[in-house]
Amino acid sequence: MTLQLIDKSKIYFYLVILLFLLSVHNLNLINSINNFFKVKKIILIGSIDDNLDQEISSSLDKFYNYNIFSLDSDEIKTILNNFDIISEYKIKKEYPGKIKIELKETNILAYFFDENRKTFIGENGKKIKEKKIIKEDLPLIVGQVDVKSFLKLKKILIDYGFKLNDFNTFYYFKSNRWDLFYKNKILVKLPTENLDSSINLFKEIIEKKNIKNLKIIDLRIKNSVILS
Repeated sequence: MTLQLIDKSKIYFYLVILLFLLSVHNLNLINSINNFFKVKKIILIGSIDDNLDQEISSSLDKFYNYNIFSLDSDEIKTILNNFDIISEYKIKKEYPGKIKIELKETNILAYFFDENRKTFIGENGKKIKEKKIIKEDLPLIVGQVDVKSFLKLKKILIDYGFKLNDFNTFYYFKSNRWDLFYKNKILVKLPTENLDSSINLFKEIIEKKNIKNLKIIDLRIKNSVILS
């Protein structure tokens, strides 16, 4: 009877040892798996400025050693959205530990001065205060800038075959009206409404008339054109 009791005690002892060894083994296995799936490389793809590339990379450094499965792409998107010059991005996880991000810079359309600081307008509709943007032939916007209104005007101009750099200056008024300085020669006064028909009329005038001595095309009054 005593012998049987001793044998059972040994069995329990070995079982405890076995469970302990299995637990240690499992813990090491879990740690190995976690390390295997940690983010070890973040690659930016796209023709972006070197300084911008470095700045974005530094902002993403905090995601190194994150578990790639638990890393929420929305966290990366939040950081990328802080860079106004970026118009598009695609985030791709490549297991076990690599993240690829395709980036595209927005097209710079024009510039204005905000509290004496040069600020750019991107095609993505954002105001961009980057110091290192170097782009020639950008038109200047004067007045309280309404980006939405400017993008609407830009689309109409492009639709009628104009380029933004055909215009040196865009003047915006609080009445939601625009004046355009065309090729450093002609001031075009647009109405608050019916921009499509007014720009079409402006195009017809410069194509059909001798504009050598023309200084002002006033289209503000409906069904009326004043040339001077």
